[in-house]
Amino acid sequence: MKRSETAVSSQELEPNELAALLARKANEDAVALREFEANKEIADSILGFHAQQAIEKWLKAILAGNAIDFEYTHDLRHLIDLVEKAAVEFPFRIPTVVLLTEYAVPLRYDELLDAEPLDREATVTLVNEVGVWAEQTLAKVSGG
Repeated sequence: MKRSETAVSSQELEPNELAALLARKANEDAVALREFEANKEIADSILGFHAQQAIEKWLKAILAGNAIDFEYTHDLRHLIDLVEKAAVEFPFRIPTVVLLTEYAVPLRYDELLDAEPLDREATVTLVNEVGVWAEQTLAKVSGG
């Protein structure tokens, strides 16, 4: 399949457009996470990856919506710091969220040594709650 000739780089988008794109992509990861939760044949690392990606993209969407530059990192602690510096309250237990960073792309190719099994239900609940918070935060920023 060819990429569209009208495809636009995310770097070419206006902040509100980039925020909407990132929020949509975050929701796609959240949908995958919810669909995979009950399937025990799907490894925790896959669920953790989609959870981490959803939260990462929602944080970046909020930054973009506030016209705040950010680097493309998987470090949730760093992204939360940037969100809080933008005077946006992050109402979740930061250490719990930051633990998902270990599921980011680079670690997917290594075994998680001594990793506790992922609490799938709690992870899905957290991602759902972050999604609701992100959408409400983005609506405030966009005046919606």
